[in-house]
Amino acid sequence: MNYGIEDVSVAVLHDRFPGMGGGERFAVEAARVLDAPIFTTYVAGGTDLPGDVTVVPMKQSKYTRGLSGRLLEWKNEGMNPLETLSVALDMTDAHPDLERYDVVLESAPLSKSYVPAVDQTVVHYPHSPPRWLYDSYRDRLGALDYPGVGFAVRGYAKLWRALDKEANDYVDRFVANSELVRDRIRRFYDRDAAVVYPPVTGDWRDDGDDGYFVTWSRLVPEKRMDLIVEAFTGLDERLLVAGDGPERERLERMAAGHDNVEIRGYVDDVESLVARATAVVYAPKDEDFGLVGAEALSAGKPLLGVDEGFTRHQVVEGTTGLAFEPTVASLRETVRRFDPDDFDPEEIREFAGRYDYASFAENLQTVVSRAHVAAADRRAAVEIDDTETVRVG
Repeated sequence: MNYGIEDVSVAVLHDRFPGMGGGERFAVEAARVLDAPIFTTYVAGGTDLPGDVTVVPMKQSKYTRGLSGRLLEWKNEGMNPLETLSVALDMTDAHPDLERYDVVLESAPLSKSYVPAVDQTVVHYPHSPPRWLYDSYRDRLGALDYPGVGFAVRGYAKLWRALDKEANDYVDRFVANSELVRDRIRRFYDRDAAVVYPPVTGDWRDDGDDGYFVTWSRLVPEKRMDLIVEAFTGLDERLLVAGDGPERERLERMAAGHDNVEIRGYVDDVESLVARATAVVYAPKDEDFGLVGAEALSAGKPLLGVDEGFTRHQVVEGTTGLAFEPTVASLRETVRRFDPDDFDPEEIREFAGRYDYASFAENLQTVVSRAHVAAADRRAAVEIDDTETVRVG
């Protein structure tokens, strides 16, 4: 059996749109590449959806209006246990229109709760197995020092782990956003996964060097912007920080009195900021993929990246950048030994070609098409076996 992607009807199932983060941008680009609608539980107010993609919020009023909306909107980016459980339960039956699609591409972990029709193919792109259940479990647990809370969280996590692994039975093909996440899927789910990097979009370019380092992302603890800011407060080099989030005020206090460190807040055209930078600095904790790193390299800028997570795979020492340990002292030493003349922007861009949009589109279409063919072949083989069994009987 041989299907082309044009012969297959596809829907994207993304758990929710609390804003336009990396997972949501992936869902949008996947929908464009696969000519597919996006089904989701809800779209939070103020979320700027593109006009060329169809988004179907299945439970919009439940999550945004009335008493239920007030209960579920609190910290609704994965930090509200009630909202997380509610989204997972709503994913099981999702929307009746989903049953008419040949393939459901699931984006984000909770979408895996969808119970498919018998003849549907499910391709699951989790971005990562839920880290609080697996590789970050002990770190998260260690941060809870309230009496009795740790015991309750262990029980809650054990239940979620069982539900999470049970839902693997619905998945025909796992797809990882990096080799690191592929290894997590192998370790925690005992399943293999294809690797399809998320696409780099935007006008990433090299317009020269105005003599400053730059970093950007959502300002949350796991991005470790505080490490970068503290390091540069002890250097003469200039640092620009773009982005917004709960850590912003603390970072501004750290930078106070240091004229070489500037917290810009949200920057609409971050590409132009990067285009005139000397290099990009990035220090996230065990990053799954690291779109910031991929975007920096696509601009031909050297990446000073932390030596952990997938960021360590984006730094080819002396070619695409320099690696540092997640300490202030290590980053300071790395900045001091960095010489922009040692790096070739064209060579960096060539390395970043693996993250371009054309590669993403081709690879995603190939994975979806092959998964559908393989699933159809398996179902056909089962039907043949059942027929032969009846004949023998």
